[in-house]
Amino acid sequence: MRASKGFTTVELTIAVGTITILIIIVLVFLATYLRQFAIVDARADLLNEAQITLESINEDIRLSATADENNRWEDDNAPVAGDPFSWQSNANTLVLATAALDANNNILFSDPAQYISWKNNHIYYLQDDILYRRVLAAPIDGNTARTTCPPAIANADCPPDRIMLNRKVDKFVVRYMDGNNNEVQPTQARSIELEIGISRQVFGQKISAEHKTRMVFRNE
Repeated sequence: MRASKGFTTVELTIAVGTITILIIIVLVFLATYLRQFAIVDARADLLNEAQITLESINEDIRLSATADENNRWEDDNAPVAGDPFSWQSNANTLVLATAALDANNNILFSDPAQYISWKNNHIYYLQDDILYRRVLAAPIDGNTARTTCPPAIANADCPPDRIMLNRKVDKFVVRYMDGNNNEVQPTQARSIELEIGISRQVFGQKISAEHKTRMVFRNE
């Protein structure tokens, strides 16, 4: 039997089948391309977020005098129950000593003659795959910093710790370096090296990105 335009039923069936296969091939190729594009784009976004996060922490380091071995101000929500001074600068936690400022961004001095300022603690820590920053404000009149609390118990008097980025943080590594690039104790550090790894799921695949930076403390 021949179709009205001169094709037999078999020829028409073969043509339709061939076109269908070609369409499927094109759709599979397009889907694969779009999937790979989404993965590459997601990885680039993650890397950008990691860079922005470490740049923010680096600015805090640059404006700090040193890393404290432990927090210098009491924290009822410190890691060890019953020990309000149990924050420690270590491989996964950074306790910065940052100058306290008044409303005009003037440094508040505890000893003006020696240019020794009151210090707030800015604490970067990892908990449940989330990177937070806690602030412990120095108890001095005029200090614009406010002590923060874990988000679950935050209130008007104690705002929540800042979430540094809304991604799963696989690692947050802190290294304390002297002027000769040797790793030292936190209080002896001249600079801080930070490394972060974050990830997300895209099309059921884990996409990750890592970034590393170093920042020198200001002289004070």
